[in-house]
Amino acid sequence: MQGVEKVTVVSSEQLQGVFRQAQTQRKSVYLYRKPAKGSISLDLSGWNEIEVFDANNLMAIVPPGTMLKDLNAAAAARGLRFIPADNPYLENLTVGEWAYRGCPNLMSWKYGAGKHFLLGSSYVFPNGESTAVGGKCIKNVSGYDFTRFLTGAYTDFAVGTQYIIKLMPQPVCRRIYDVNVGSMAAVVKLIGSLQACPVPPAWLYWLDKAVAQRLFGGEQSEHRILFEIDGNEAEVNAYESAVKGILNVCDAKEQYAAVLPDMSPLENSAKEFWLQDEFKIPYSAINKFSAKISDLMIRTGCKGGLFGQLADGKVNLYLEQGNSETKNFIAAAHEAALALGGAVAGKYERVYGGGCQGALAMLEDAFKQRIDPARIFNRPAEVIK
Repeated sequence: MQGVEKVTVVSSEQLQGVFRQAQTQRKSVYLYRKPAKGSISLDLSGWNEIEVFDANNLMAIVPPGTMLKDLNAAAAARGLRFIPADNPYLENLTVGEWAYRGCPNLMSWKYGAGKHFLLGSSYVFPNGESTAVGGKCIKNVSGYDFTRFLTGAYTDFAVGTQYIIKLMPQPVCRRIYDVNVGSMAAVVKLIGSLQACPVPPAWLYWLDKAVAQRLFGGEQSEHRILFEIDGNEAEVNAYESAVKGILNVCDAKEQYAAVLPDMSPLENSAKEFWLQDEFKIPYSAINKFSAKISDLMIRTGCKGGLFGQLADGKVNLYLEQGNSETKNFIAAAHEAALALGGAVAGKYERVYGGGCQGALAMLEDAFKQRIDPARIFNRPAEVIK
């Protein structure tokens, strides 16, 4: 972008210097966001060499520019894996971008939230100061959980410069399913049946017809579900037998197993509007939420669909751009989610609006007043029209 100074950063000391100079000049600094004219845009991609790989203690220390796919490849070579990167879903994110997005984890249904795989980290604040939080083992992270606080999604508190990553052994067996389902009611029934199994799938991803056609091309049935089971050979064999019965009862048609595409670039480079990880809907209300979104699309003329880690209640929104009702549509979708007992992550306001709202905004503003009183770091972008 014209008028933007791109600065390549490969050390904490260099980053501290950039921030201190920017504070003096009252110049905005951007990272993982679209920079404004006349600002500084940080590039951490060259800061990517794995610093420590301790296979015996299931731990690695990496800088922010390390690609998730490179980290997981290094782990796989040693019979290990980094759970949030153990599929193509976000493989082209760097570790820093992954943390900035709030540590998303496709495999959270079985293995827990992505932040559980971040033992510690180091940060440089916009005022040029630095700090390290957490540690190399669980017993070192008692007390206030600043690791998780500073990696809140899109909070723009600081820049992560080092991450202590928890690793796990590779499973002996894995099996991916790719099925077509004819109705939302059948989708809910299928996932509910999987939830009733003693051990859940490692991950599950649901796409309605519009999203499936956009990502996979060709004609699609009403809904598409991809999921994976993993474990030892006996576990996987027993699970396969149970899944076969579930698919038959739910009239789900299995097809050739596809690879879930890399979703990491969609938010920044796709011509459509992808609002990922925005809604958390109670599983019992998923059907009603889907129906409300369909009605909203008819009333507003917006075109798009829903997708996400439905088993965890995580629902994402896809919309074609160019509709003047986009902002109103999202506001109505937020209201629908809350009315059904769900929650809204606030990502839309953080990334496209003026920041988060409510009591949390007051807490975050108080913290930013201490570390970035001039608000030079990642000033909010314009609201989508």
